Amino acid sequence: MKRISPIRSRHTDAPALMELKTSLQDTQNALNHAYAAFDYASDPELTEACIFEISSLKAKMNYLVRQIKELEVCAATAVTARAGGRARWI
Repeated sequence: MKRISPIRSRHTDAPALMELKTSLQDTQNALNHAYAAFDYASDPELTEACIFEISSLKAKMNYLVRQIKELEVCAATAVTARAGGRARWI
């Protein structure tokens, strides 16, 4: 079965936005791997390291989501300005 990515990129996205979305997808994959490592960790120090890695990756994901939202708002504002002040969705 084909996996559908929750992060859809359009061909009209700016290169910076596409790069952020790719980075977000990579970070999500790393977070899934960190959760799997946590599930199999038996040593307390290794468990603690997994917890810190998960926390770090969550912070990175939050940052990337904020950046993507900002770029999408900027792009929507630019489209609205080009449409003569009327909202126009791509």
